[in-house]
Amino acid sequence: MVVFYIILCLSIFALLLILDFKFGRASHLKHARRLPFFEGTGDARLYTNGSSLYEDLFQSIRDADKQVDVQFFSIETDYISDNFLTVLKEKAEQGVPVRLLVDRLAGFKMNKHIQKELTNNGVIFQFAETPGFPFLFYKMNRRNHRKITVIDGKIGYVGGFNIGRNYIGENPKFGNWRDYHLRLTGEIVQGLHDIFEDDWQISKGNKVPLPNAPGRKKERGITLFPTDGVELEDAFMELFRSAEEEILLGSPYFVPTERLMTELEKGLKLGITLHVMVPLKSDHPFVKEAGIPYLERLYRLGAHVHFYDAGFYHPKMTIIDKKIVDIGTANFDRRSLFLNKEVNTILYDPVFIQTVRDSFFKDMEDSIPFDDHWLKHRSWKTRINEKIAVLLRPLL
Repeated sequence: MVVFYIILCLSIFALLLILDFKFGRASHLKHARRLPFFEGTGDARLYTNGSSLYEDLFQSIRDADKQVDVQFFSIETDYISDNFLTVLKEKAEQGVPVRLLVDRLAGFKMNKHIQKELTNNGVIFQFAETPGFPFLFYKMNRRNHRKITVIDGKIGYVGGFNIGRNYIGENPKFGNWRDYHLRLTGEIVQGLHDIFEDDWQISKGNKVPLPNAPGRKKERGITLFPTDGVELEDAFMELFRSAEEEILLGSPYFVPTERLMTELEKGLKLGITLHVMVPLKSDHPFVKEAGIPYLERLYRLGAHVHFYDAGFYHPKMTIIDKKIVDIGTANFDRRSLFLNKEVNTILYDPVFIQTVRDSFFKDMEDSIPFDDHWLKHRSWKTRINEKIAVLLRPLL
């Protein structure tokens, strides 16, 4: 009888979570922030290493004289984060307005002591996407995954790095951390600031009208497209459909929808070359295993699939025909597609695209092939986790 009641309680609890998620999603779709895509001219610099990014980012903040706006998904508690927060506090003490926005759940290490210290030194701090009722379970999964810094309205940073020693390769579990981040200058920085401002005002509980979409440029420069759990799937579809010769796709997680898989499979059947890079190591349970069936389907159709094996692979990147590169915060998974707030950057400069392409193929030299040999020799634990991961796909 006790077992019966335990099973009954667990079943009711599971049903409540499913209903919470279902109706939470319906409410999300109704109220999602559909920000316009921002187009503008500008220049971009690529970072693939956390040390060089932090060196330039921290110095740019030190050099600010008007305003510093910073947004990260997570900030660790280590000497890197200490240095980062010290730079913000010192700048605020100089009288420059400094705002810091961090995701509520991913930023759980930003405790009250740290918040108080920031506030006492003049930094204005807020959390983004604080969960609440109704639909608590759904809102706990709705994260602000953007990483944006805007300095004096002239310099912008956006990409995949967060703040911490993990991202300079000092975590022995992951080793070298490969990621992509951008330093932007030019008029496109205003679009980046508009995205930050929208998140900042919403985090304060304000009702914010949508920004006006800029007019389409005759010459394509840089495009920013922010997403809020909607529109991203269609954006990826449009990219894949535009391909005529080659698609390069890098992501730490690979859990696409059937629509996206169908488009990639269609391209392979038409003779388009597809390279996919994912990490051999995993930083979250079941995510790697969830991607294996999809990777195998593409491999069987002729895709070149690679496991990066020189550390942890965290870039979110797509290159189409050496003509378009997309670098952003969005992973190639259901969480980024349907739950998170993300921001991606599309660039068209052929010289910059070649730089990213060279980086991709350089990383390929430090990878192992996803092939029949690997599939045959993967562990039983991996095989079991693949079955479990099927049930978890909506949250991966």
